[in-house]
Amino acid sequence: MAEPVPVVLVGAGKVAHAAHLREIRDMPRELRLAAVIDPDPAHTDPVRARFPETQLCATLDEAVRAGARAALVCTPWWTHRDTVLACLERGLPVLCEKPVSLDLAEIDELAAAERRAGVPVAAGYMKRHDPVVALFVDHCREQLGAARRLVVDIHDPNAPHLVDHLMPYPAPPVGPQPPPAAAALARALGPAATEAQREVYARGLGGSLVHEVNIVHAAFDGSGRRLHGRLLHATGWAGSSAVTARWRPDDDLLVDLTHTRLPAHRRYRETVELTAADSVATLHLPSPYARDEAATLHIDTWNPATGLATRRTHTAEPGHTGFRRQLLAWTRTLRDTPAAPLLPGLPEVRADALVVREAALGVAE
Repeated sequence: MAEPVPVVLVGAGKVAHAAHLREIRDMPRELRLAAVIDPDPAHTDPVRARFPETQLCATLDEAVRAGARAALVCTPWWTHRDTVLACLERGLPVLCEKPVSLDLAEIDELAAAERRAGVPVAAGYMKRHDPVVALFVDHCREQLGAARRLVVDIHDPNAPHLVDHLMPYPAPPVGPQPPPAAAALARALGPAATEAQREVYARGLGGSLVHEVNIVHAAFDGSGRRLHGRLLHATGWAGSSAVTARWRPDDDLLVDLTHTRLPAHRRYRETVELTAADSVATLHLPSPYARDEAATLHIDTWNPATGLATRRTHTAEPGHTGFRRQLLAWTRTLRDTPAAPLLPGLPEVRADALVVREAALGVAE
């Protein structure tokens, strides 16, 4: 049996504690947390308590000396460029939380560094690893010729109560963009971008809907359809806490994506629906941090001759989250396992960033 792959966790913040660390804990045959890098003891002390053999390191060089062979990057998004470049310089394959970057120039720089290093950068599109989402993508590919509308609607509390039961320290509230993030957004969108455009780019579009743009791109793969350059309009409202965008990939198909931040709501809700000429496929996704719920896909079809309807329902076993399946898939690539899945990488990151950037710049005051 193969030994677990030793990895360094760079950044022990919310997504690390609420998702990755509890999955790594339950995957001792696949991954070993060799090192953790984070300057805040409130973040790292709980990691050391849960993983007593993990070394607390100040630098990547220390982590490599501690045995790390790959890096899981969970630092704030505006630090990803520097962190991923440093990992590649040391020959460490990377799994980087989304968004890997919202800056096209940075993505191109990372792609060049990836080619020089000869090791891959995988993007943290964990929803793509859910088998129910994969079924939905396959259905979309089969029905694209008859597709009429693809709709995403997300109700997102994005509030501490969503993850506070998973955190060893108080979950941080959503606040104003810190100065480094604001500077990164200004570089990514250009000096003419408004505050509203920067806000929806960082959060509703780049922080959330970029996942669904990636799913749409997967559904469009090989069809010649695209979102970039096909934007009809984008709108932000409620103080930029909500955003919606609409595209027309061809004469017969509209794509609508909406993210609404609703802090008082107790539950996250995401619905993705494809309406075709004779069918409707509805995908319901729980909170990405939920282990006791699973995605559900209903596919309703009609027979025009008989008028009879058929519903097929697909779901998956709770607990095997997209985060876990993503880590399992990453482990297989790190071990160079035959037939290892190809994880989404920088080319997909760039294609997705093109789309959400165009939508952000289309948002009017």
